[in-house]
Amino acid sequence: MRGWAWPLGLLALAVGFLLALGALDRAFRLAPLAQEACVPAPLPQRAELWTSGVVEIPLCRRARVGLVLEGTLAQGKGPNALVVEGSHVLWQGEVRGVMEVWVRTTGKGTLALAFTNDFYQPPEDRNLFLRALRVER
Repeated sequence: MRGWAWPLGLLALAVGFLLALGALDRAFRLAPLAQEACVPAPLPQRAELWTSGVVEIPLCRRARVGLVLEGTLAQGKGPNALVVEGSHVLWQGEVRGVMEVWVRTTGKGTLALAFTNDFYQPPEDRNLFLRALRVER
């Protein structure tokens, strides 16, 4: 009996190892994220993004939304801004000086303004500012 202990132990180890490898495929499989519900809240009228980040705009309904944005240049480039609703990009671009951006929302996700390319090396500082928010039907 003692002669069979090692082979049976190695066989059990090999079976366990193969089962674990099979489970890893399912454990790390990419799956889409569930759509997060939009929760209505007061809308921000102004925001200052001094570093890369996001401002949530919990509108939660169909609308035409205007954002007055201002960007400061650094290394000859303005801030890269994105306006997204859930995982859908509604607008993306570089903000140089003051500009107005209009998008249409569906109400199926939280609207957000994102600043993605912060740069700070004194005296240069790239920043993004939301100066005004307008909502129309």
